[in-house]
Amino acid sequence: MDARQTGRDEAERQKIAGQIAIGALRYFMLKFTRNSVIAFDFKDALSFEGETGPYIQYAVVRARNIFRKAETTPEAVLTEFASIDPAPYLEGEAASDIWSLWLRAARRTLVLEQCIASSEPANLAKHAFQLAQEFNNFYHRHHILTEEDPARKAFLLATAAVALRELVTALSWLGIESPEAM
Repeated sequence: MDARQTGRDEAERQKIAGQIAIGALRYFMLKFTRNSVIAFDFKDALSFEGETGPYIQYAVVRARNIFRKAETTPEAVLTEFASIDPAPYLEGEAASDIWSLWLRAARRTLVLEQCIASSEPANLAKHAFQLAQEFNNFYHRHHILTEEDPARKAFLLATAAVALRELVTALSWLGIESPEAM
């Protein structure tokens, strides 16, 4: 992280490092079901790839960077999106990943109810990871910031805004902070 955050002061880098470390530990412990035997591995827990807390935190940072570069906020984008008809952008096979992301994001209440009914926070951890995967797939397939059609760009930004909101909420429920940068 130090190599990537050379422009930040030491206190801020330490704060981000702490958020990542705590997020890694908490996610690692919560991703297993209650009856699992766990062999903790620092290398696996701190990885930015695979089913880890830092992977999910990085998806949040990636989404926030989209809004920073677009010079807007998720709230402003969602307000603008209310006046756009998304139907033209949800047709065909090219839109399947967008559908998947919206549907995954909409499962929050259902997943929480499952967690409560089963006393199993691993369901929420798995949901957060799958949502991060869906968002990363969406991010790689759609060039949000260079989209020339303003309505499509607003739609893509709204998709990123919903993913960001749901990722931050899921991480918060798991007791994991969402850093501003990584």
